[in-house]
Amino acid sequence: MDESATGSVNLWSNAFWQSGYCCAMHLRLPSFDRGVLSFIWAVVFFVILYFGMVAVDVSKATALIISLISTFLIFLFVRTRGA
Repeated sequence: MDESATGSVNLWSNAFWQSGYCCAMHLRLPSFDRGVLSFIWAVVFFVILYFGMVAVDVSKATALIISLISTFLIFLFVRTRGA
């Protein structure tokens, strides 16, 4: 029996592509817990705030304290209000 006549051997035949089977897969990002996303937002804003304040000649100790307090508040805000 000739398997090429039925198309069972040829995976890349037109019937395979036209069936929609090859394009049915839909990839999505995995869902993350709100706490993880809140932490990521807080860390990103910490880095931006700290290096931004150091760049405009705020002392490193002051920049660290303000950035840490802001980081905590950003974490709480995104944790409680983020969707």
